Amino acid sequence: MKACVALLLLAAACTSNRPPAVNAPADGAEYYQPGQPTYGGQQRLYPDPQGGMGHSQDPDIRVTDVRLTASYTVVYMTFAKDRNDRNSNFFGASSISFNPKAVLATRDGKRTYKLVKTTGIPLSPETREIRNDERVPFVLYFERIDPDVNQFDLFECQSDSNNSCFNVADINVENNPQSTSTRSN
Repeated sequence: MKACVALLLLAAACTSNRPPAVNAPADGAEYYQPGQPTYGGQQRLYPDPQGGMGHSQDPDIRVTDVRLTASYTVVYMTFAKDRNDRNSNFFGASSISFNPKAVLATRDGKRTYKLVKTTGIPLSPETREIRNDERVPFVLYFERIDPDVNQFDLFECQSDSNNSCFNVADINVENNPQSTSTRSN
């Protein structure tokens, strides 16, 4: 009988009696939600389990969307300190900027696309002072990638002990030459 009670207690401990809303993420903007309808103005959500939004060495950098227009490859990004990072000074401040010589490069490195303009982040040597608890969305406009390019890397600069660059590898995009505005896959 004691074994049955212990088994029932163990089974009860493994199941959740919380309503679904309690288990939902506190901030839905942090999670990719496959199968949800997307609308023209809605940005893609990160982290992306398929890896289409790339991989950054800097955990504070996130690519949230990539769009192709007739003139530009538009990369939407967010800079935000991770509250859960034990090495993060969440209550301090830092400065951010973006290198005007940044490029998008094909995987083989044979073709590059120059940065044209930015919004939400100044170009170096200008900087923007931000609190470490602040989330900063910004947009980068590059030359339009060629119609046969579906994967590329964002290379801002070489990181060193003083600077962490906004480099992102393996960004995938659905590049349909017939359309003027394409959502990333």
